[in-house]
This record gives sequence, structure tokens and C-alpha cells, in this order.
Amino acid sequence: MRSSVLVALLCLACAIQGCGKGSDAPAIARQITAIRGAARVGGEVLAERASVERFYKVRDSKPAWLDHADGVVEAIQGMAADGLNPAGYHLGAIRSLIEKRHGSQTSATDAATLDVLLADAVATMANDVRFGRVQPSQVNPEWTADPRDEASPLDSTLAVIANAGSTPKAIQSQRPDHFIYRGLVGTLAGLERIDAAGGWLTVGHGKELRPGAIDPRVAQVRRRLLIGGDLEGSVPRDSARYDARLASAVGKFKARHRLADDGTIDRATIEAMNVSTKARIAQVRVNLERARWVLGGLQSDFMLVNLPAFKAYLIRDDKNVWESRTQIGQEAMQTPTFRANIRTVVFNPDWTVPPTILEKEILLDMRSGKDVLTKQNLVIYDRDNKVVDPKSIDWDNATPATFPYSIRQPAGDDNALGQVKFLFPNKYAIYLHDTPHRNLFEANKRTFSHGCIRLENPLELAKILLEGQRWDADRIDATVATDSTHDVALEHPLPILIVYWTVSIGASGEVRYADDIYGLDPPLLAALDRPAVHRRR
Repeated sequence: MRSSVLVALLCLACAIQGCGKGSDAPAIARQITAIRGAARVGGEVLAERASVERFYKVRDSKPAWLDHADGVVEAIQGMAADGLNPAGYHLGAIRSLIEKRHGSQTSATDAATLDVLLADAVATMANDVRFGRVQPSQVNPEWTADPRDEASPLDSTLAVIANAGSTPKAIQSQRPDHFIYRGLVGTLAGLERIDAAGGWLTVGHGKELRPGAIDPRVAQVRRRLLIGGDLEGSVPRDSARYDARLASAVGKFKARHRLADDGTIDRATIEAMNVSTKARIAQVRVNLERARWVLGGLQSDFMLVNLPAFKAYLIRDDKNVWESRTQIGQEAMQTPTFRANIRTVVFNPDWTVPPTILEKEILLDMRSGKDVLTKQNLVIYDRDNKVVDPKSIDWDNATPATFPYSIRQPAGDDNALGQVKFLFPNKYAIYLHDTPHRNLFEANKRTFSHGCIRLENPLELAKILLEGQRWDADRIDATVATDSTHDVALEHPLPILIVYWTVSIGASGEVRYADDIYGLDPPLLAALDRPAVHRRR
């Protein structure tokens, strides 16, 4: 690999300025020999070195970008609109080399370095806006699904962009073309305009305010909502009175921040108002990154589960046609984020105890003398699918590695999966399902499951998904009443996005904020702003 860096850049320099003319070639050789082991060119780390090398190998190391340098710079500057730092794409080094070239001070070494840095910048931009700058596993090692899996080679994309008439437009075409992404980009731009104008003021804490109240802090709330766009019009003469127009604006603000709309301006409302514009900008940036992980090529029909919002949505023709409250993974068993396709609806499912629950709950309970098997109506089966007597098992010495049985809970009213589940093949064994624990939907923070996603109204979803497949409501109800397990394949598998969006865009274009329940925003922001490193692929 190191020798290919040397050969490619030497040949590139020769292509730019005849090999053997003057003393340039030996100088370039010394320069590339010095940097090749560190994957640096002109002091800059090549983030996509392997892709850049393959790109130049196909074109016999001929220069590709020198005549398009200004367009590449324009594209780099445009990355700020996506919440990405232009400095992370060799902007300073590229500008310096362009200035030298315009001043007739360039050499073959400088020209070769410039062309390679431009190539790496384009490759990195194309990767970052299409798949995300950060791999999900960098935020959570358990989240191993990567949008780059099965993607076409990046050097092929680089070649397409090199042949395009406009580099900025070619980079733009790599971005997710989806209303959610466009909405987040617009939200970021709006917040940056507010921040550039000084941001919004802080609202003082104090007693809870209700409509009709007169208080000096009402004027602060009014100005805060005017700046943020939740309140329109001018400030009335009696700006300290909490009037009906302000109450409407407070309701809009609370809905956007997923707060109970009871008309009050309470502590939670004021704390949400006092999150600075810079903090909100950072929050939108990390969610733009998460959107890039899953939105590429998504059409207008899909299912979306937003984990921190505790909500699931069915979108058809870019319109929200169904939604439900959810229960998701506990903080110690976080539900992962990924994209898959719903393929099967299972009525009256049985439940097989997964290895994590076997290890952390079943075996521990049985060793301590708790008859959890009887309590939860669990049945043990051997490899031949024959029932095993629990009394025949040495529970004191049983471990997940040596336990040769499966434990299942038959379909029925008390089954952990309820009356229906929705399967979408994935490496995490995650699925959507019903639950007998209906009361838990009333909690505000619903992190109760072992990782799978519980739906409040799953039969409604089943009826919608199976429309047109000879599965009307009566047939579904009759099937559920039998207590017999029945699998139904969807004739048209539906994309499902399991996302962790603390800022989201609704089908009507509304912006919603959610609490960072798993504490994942800060590490992703840090990873997003980290200097470029060489990506081995």
C-alpha cells in the first residue's frame, strides 16, 4: 500500500509537469517517501487514502481536479449547511496551494499535492453527506449496522463526480433527498441566523405562570418566543400579562419540546426555553448525522420509530397515517438504531427467551429458588423439541454456554409479545410487538424493554399493513381469537427506520425536540468534530 502511494503521486507529478524536467521529480520523491507511512500529503491526513489510490490507478495517475479546484472549494464551504465543519476537508491547505498556483509559484510537487488533496476532499465529502461522517459503532459499540455495508466503492463515486459538470451539484446529489433531511437543514439554518443576531434571551425562574397572570417574566417569555418564531406579531403594550395569544404560542412551544400542554409556564418549560441557540445548533447537527445513517434512497412510504420520542409512525406518501406510543430498551439494554424491512406479521406469537434474559434473569431466579418458569408459564424444550422437566436440570451449575435447551412462552393473554409482532430481519433480533404491560404506556419515560419495541396499538398497525391482502379486520380478529400462531408475509415489504433523533421533522414539517435519554448526543458531537483520520476500507 505504501509503495502504491509513492508510485501514484510520483506519476501524478509527472503527468502535471514532465518527469525529469529540472529537479522537481527527485524533490517529489523525497516528499512522498517522507509522508507515505503516515498517510499524509502536504501535512494533511488522507481520510480516504485507499479510495483515492484506486481512483488514480484507474486513470493512470492523471490529474483530475486542478481545473475544478474552485468548484471543490465551493462544495467544501457548502458542507456547513449539513452541520459539517468545512475545515475537516483540507480547506486551509487547498486554499493555500490554489493561491500559490495563481501566483505562478507552484511546482510539480505543489500541483500533485493539490490534486490529491482535492480528490480526498471530494471523496470524504461524498462519503460524509451520503453515509455520515461517524460510524454508529463509534457512539455505541453494540450498534454495528453501517450504511456503508453493501454500498458501491467510493472510488467509483469519485470518478462519477470527476466527470460531472459541476462539483458542488455532484456533491449535492449525494445528500439524502428526503423531507426529513431538508427540514433539519432548514432548522439548522434558522438557528444559525438567530445565533448570529445574538440568540434569544434567558427567562428567569420563579413561580409557575398560568394564563391571565401578570408577571415581569411574562415579557421575557414573550420576547423569547418572538425570537424563536413560536409567537408572531408585535409586542403588546401590556406585555407582562399572560394573554390568550401568548398562551397559544406557549402551547406550540411545549408541543415542539414534547411537554404536556396544560397552559402553564412551569420549570420544565423555562428550562427548555433557556437552552441556548448554540446548544440547539449542536443538537441539530448530531441529528443531521443520524439522519444520514438511514435516509439514503428512502421513498415516501416507511415506518419510523423514534426512540427518545417514544413514538412510532407509519408514513405513506410522505404523510403520517398512523402513530403509537412505544416502550423501548432500558438504558442498560439500549434499543439500537438501524434500517431494515418489515416482512412478516405474526399473530398470537410465542416467545423464546433470548440469551441475555436467560443469563441475567431466568438462571439467577432458578438458582435462588424462585419458580419463575411456572410464574411466567415458560416451557423448556430440548434440541428435539421435546418438553423437559425443570426438576431434571442442575440449575446451580447451569450457564448460558452449557444450557442445551430453549425456553419458550406459548401464545396467550399473558405472553410477553401480546397478540401480534412484526418481523424485520436484523442482526440485533429486534422487532415490534404488542405487550400485556399496558399501564406502562402512561409513563413519560418509557425505557422498560430488553431492547425490542412495544407498541400501544399494534393490531391497528397490522390491519393497515395487511390492507389489500385478503386480511380485513374481521379475519384478523378471528385469527387472534384462536390463540394459534399464524405468520403472514407482507406482499410489499415496508422499510422501517429505528432512529435516535433528539431533533426530528414531522410529516407536516414541524420540528420536535426530545430528551437525550441514553446520553448519546455529547459523544456523537465530539466524534463529529474530531479531526479526520484515515479510514481503512
